[in-house]
Amino acid sequence: MSLLAERKGPPAPLPRLEGKEVLIGSDPSIAKVKGVMFGGRKAFLLATVGEAGMQELVAKLSPRTAQYTKTPLASGWCEFETLIELDRAIYEMLKAKYPNVLALIGAASAELGIGRVYKSLDSEELTKFLENIALFHNQYQKFGAVRFEKTPSGARMIYSKYPCYSPIFCASAFGFFLEAILRHGGTEPTVQETKCQTLGDPSCTFEMTWK
Repeated sequence: MSLLAERKGPPAPLPRLEGKEVLIGSDPSIAKVKGVMFGGRKAFLLATVGEAGMQELVAKLSPRTAQYTKTPLASGWCEFETLIELDRAIYEMLKAKYPNVLALIGAASAELGIGRVYKSLDSEELTKFLENIALFHNQYQKFGAVRFEKTPSGARMIYSKYPCYSPIFCASAFGFFLEAILRHGGTEPTVQETKCQTLGDPSCTFEMTWK
């Protein structure tokens, strides 16, 4: 289970689901994400609702998305719209019990990517991790650009030039960043999306702080 899910104190933020959604864009060949994102979601489902619950959810998905969910291939490329279809289905299934489930999905993805061993806060390691997200962005998505900026109290991640986007995707990013901070030993983490392409802004900008 993610540290965010186990955390005592303020819960993960509730999702903001209003805003424009573009799932394919003008070039479907680049509207793709790495299959490892499905791996984190499968692990979350198995831990939260078990095999039977996951099969119940999978039965409601399109055949393509169902296959990615049942057998995620970490190195494969999957259509962005299939990831959003899965996340939307998880949200509808679990929102009554876990209103912040989209953040928990993102946290599960970070848990898978970072590993289960976490250590005392090393600001340099955490900064390097966030820098690497920007540096290796094209290994996980075929679209968009990311810029990392160090700030006096944390960091800023600026995502731009996205031909496809969804408020659901942004909602999971909160959990990913919170989990990343917690897994590096950070305390009192905060994440705010100060700009969002789904609302017409030129970027999705996430401001992070920690102690």
